[in-house]
Amino acid sequence: MPIIAPRPTAPPPMLKPVIPSARNRSSATHTRADIALRGFYEISKILAVPGRLESTLANVLTLLSSFLDMQHGIVALFDEQGETRSVVGMGWREEQAHRWFGHLPERAVGQIVTTKMPVVVHNMATSALFAGWERQEPTPVGARVSFIGVPIKDRDSVVGTLTIEQMWDDTTTYHAADEDVRFLTMVANLIGQTVRLMEMVGRDRERLMDQQRRLEKELSKQATPDNPTGVRGIVGGSPALRQALERIKIVARSHSSVLLRGESGTGKELFARATHDFSPRAKKPFIKLNCAALPESVLESELFGHEKGAFTGAVSQRKGRFELADGGTLFLDEIGDTSAAFQVKLLRVLQEGEFERVGGMNTIKVDVRLVCATNRNLEEAVSKGEFRADLYYRINVVSVRLPALRDRREDIPLLAR
Repeated sequence: MPIIAPRPTAPPPMLKPVIPSARNRSSATHTRADIALRGFYEISKILAVPGRLESTLANVLTLLSSFLDMQHGIVALFDEQGETRSVVGMGWREEQAHRWFGHLPERAVGQIVTTKMPVVVHNMATSALFAGWERQEPTPVGARVSFIGVPIKDRDSVVGTLTIEQMWDDTTTYHAADEDVRFLTMVANLIGQTVRLMEMVGRDRERLMDQQRRLEKELSKQATPDNPTGVRGIVGGSPALRQALERIKIVARSHSSVLLRGESGTGKELFARATHDFSPRAKKPFIKLNCAALPESVLESELFGHEKGAFTGAVSQRKGRFELADGGTLFLDEIGDTSAAFQVKLLRVLQEGEFERVGGMNTIKVDVRLVCATNRNLEEAVSKGEFRADLYYRINVVSVRLPALRDRREDIPLLAR
């Protein structure tokens, strides 16, 4: 229940607000519940749009004023020590909002924070919570100002307050405080959830930036005059090489399939390894397989494994490359040289994330990030029916073209050394 400060000893008998009430304007067609529900929905839409928190809260207060008789609305957020870290006011610059909130009596704000309950004051001029307090703006003759404050919570902790002032004729008796308190409490809860979500996103962003800074620091330590990139096995510092590496660093952060394209000798395996090393899976296995080096029957066993007795020579159970790469990265070189039958089996694994060993009945689920490489023109192969279009789109989520040596002649002296 809200905490109600003492009312004036002689409450006025008639109801007539100084400012025309949005509630009264709508009373012919909407109930208070309808107005609150519509307001809550509109405010939730504002909070769902990504943006700067202060700007979002200012928009919430502006919209809130169209559903309530508000003179001033303020959202104040606190840090972990209880100090004010951000204040947003309706139609005010941030410094103006800070001054107004700082002028509010500590007793009134403190009661909201310590009790974790709403506070309602029907007349600030006669309330003990506002004793000795003077309003910064003059109050019109024959008017009184009421105050409602509700806590903004994150779970069970108060992380801020939402306060409003309302002005009424001195001839007014106001009986709708309970409805306004309920409405403001719902809005405050929604703000609390939004603040918590934004802080979680901010912490994740900081964590990723820290990881990136640490990674760049490690790379700078590994860099030498003979290997400016600092990436193992990749030698050179030409613009074409650096551009390819920068793209690898970006795509490595996701879990999408990567297709490395380039001529023979461009270092596709080394770039596949770099994709793994830069990714969140860096501590998991990196497994590789050259699809062009094996016949189809052996290729299937290599990738999916086999059970004992599945074929002549299968004297024991063996895990395949997919199973060995679970949680990590599987690099398939020369993917364009696989047969149509094998492409069907590979597509099923990519679609469903599961397979059976050769000669086996048990379904095995895996979580593998696939990196493929080819020196063929896969688009032409698809048009000729030599490569499945659905598999092509599965492995070509992100494409990186690797430069040939003739495009990075500056690196030849480094490679020669």
